[in-house]
Amino acid sequence: MNIKNIKHYILGLGFSCGMATVVTGCSDFLDVLPLNDVVLENYWTKKSDVTSVLMGCYESLQSEDCITRMGLWGEVRSDNMKMGVSSSQDLEQLVKENILPSNVFCNWAAFYQTINRCNIMIYYAPQVQEKDPNYALSEMKANIAEATFIRSLCYFYLIRTFRDVPFTREPSIDDTKEYRIPADEFNVVLDNIIADMEAVKDDAQLYFRKPDPDKAKESAEIDNTARVTRPAMYALLADLYLWKGDWQKCVECCDYVIKFKQNEYDKLLKRRLQNEIMLFNDIPLLVEKVETTSGHAFTEIFGKGNSFESLFEITYDEQLNNNNRNNYIGNYYFNGGSNQSNGRLAAIEEFYEGLPINSTELFNNKDCRVYGSIYQAGTTQFYIAKYAANEVVLDNTKSNWTPSYRWRSTNYAHWIVYRLTDVMLMKAEALVQQGDQHFEEAFSLINAVSRRAVNSFVPGTGEILVFDDYKESKESMEQLVMDERHRELMFEGKRWFDLLREARRTGNTRDLAKTVTKKQLTNISGIQIRLADPNALYLPYYRNEVKVNPYLHQNPAYNTGEDADLEKN
Repeated sequence: MNIKNIKHYILGLGFSCGMATVVTGCSDFLDVLPLNDVVLENYWTKKSDVTSVLMGCYESLQSEDCITRMGLWGEVRSDNMKMGVSSSQDLEQLVKENILPSNVFCNWAAFYQTINRCNIMIYYAPQVQEKDPNYALSEMKANIAEATFIRSLCYFYLIRTFRDVPFTREPSIDDTKEYRIPADEFNVVLDNIIADMEAVKDDAQLYFRKPDPDKAKESAEIDNTARVTRPAMYALLADLYLWKGDWQKCVECCDYVIKFKQNEYDKLLKRRLQNEIMLFNDIPLLVEKVETTSGHAFTEIFGKGNSFESLFEITYDEQLNNNNRNNYIGNYYFNGGSNQSNGRLAAIEEFYEGLPINSTELFNNKDCRVYGSIYQAGTTQFYIAKYAANEVVLDNTKSNWTPSYRWRSTNYAHWIVYRLTDVMLMKAEALVQQGDQHFEEAFSLINAVSRRAVNSFVPGTGEILVFDDYKESKESMEQLVMDERHRELMFEGKRWFDLLREARRTGNTRDLAKTVTKKQLTNISGIQIRLADPNALYLPYYRNEVKVNPYLHQNPAYNTGEDADLEKN
């Protein structure tokens, strides 16, 4: 793993000083004190020391290396994306499924750096709580819950991408400890992070700031989605249980989140501030309001960010005007005046071609989500609009219409990790796996998401999904869930992982291989043969990691040539 000791610890403090306003005199501290145990003894003495390093954990998660891999690992190998223009060689090879251990996007260092910062904070927080009378036990537990979420999320990305990965809760603090350890199996890591999350899930704060009773939206919503709250903890746990195949636990965690949002809606209703939100099959969701020529839900969720539906998103502050931006979004369509770029990654034309006059195989032409996801330029170019646009103007009540867009000029788009409709569809998937007695409830959740997308405000009016079309078989319901997740979460770093989860559950890689090779122009049969090997569904370990960690054995699907020689040595 090669996570380096005291230097990374100090780096963590440096990041913290840039983010946490509670720390003062931080640069003097780093400049004057020697890099030895005196630093540790003098630093971990008060509450602000813990919170500043915790903010460093968040900022590490915001880093370009982390956010880029969150997006690429979950999307680029799927059927959603193809090459755009001026792409790097390594990115192009990912898209073409010509992946080597030397590919820079196989480098996991940024995630382990984030994990180590979390481990350090979790290790020292109890010691500080004993020293500082102003650091309440409940505050310490809440801080540890946040760090546990971030650490668990990082491990979750790692196992879904590489399968077996080194797992440790021990901090690397000084030069006496080496972190060259073997990889643990996927299920071992999954069980460990579930146990970690279960132990602290109810220690997280429900709110960081309660909403102002006189305001429909203000800074409280940003505070409660840019940091980890209890609903975010339950959303991650639901996802973990979905991958474990513990359907009932997944449903229970989803129910907690859905009930929380229903309660929040009830509060808005009492304050008469619910104009932007409606109930779709008893679940509150932002409306699109097509008839007022505005894709309202898109604007709130992806344009402004930190919306009512958000549970946790990695937030970038444009007001700070610093270099901490979501540069991954620069791979999507970008129209920043003289900096216009057509995107290094592009959308697949079959999802959009023929719209808005005709429907496609995936999208109904009244489905607002397709216009918020994909932008058609000319007749043959299809770019990624989600996150790249601040606003999408829609009026699909008319014939011969086209959507229009207001584009971001800078890359400060937040990155949504979990939002309400994602959780609704997790629950639907778990319910389908529990048997046909749960199909109707699962369909209600799926249909709620669909109804919002097509502006079906009255049940039974304007809906495009009919339960009778799917209820007769588990396979039909499974495909319905997958299709709805595809439509709802396109380009949000979810699609490849959804396909992989299905392949793991069924033990069948053929459907995944057939799906993701639709976008390929050459070597289609060769790629399908390669993806028939379950090992090839995961990325190889980065070659440099194998070189420095003798306990790390390369994924067999990539263990050829120079990498085979490394194994022998």
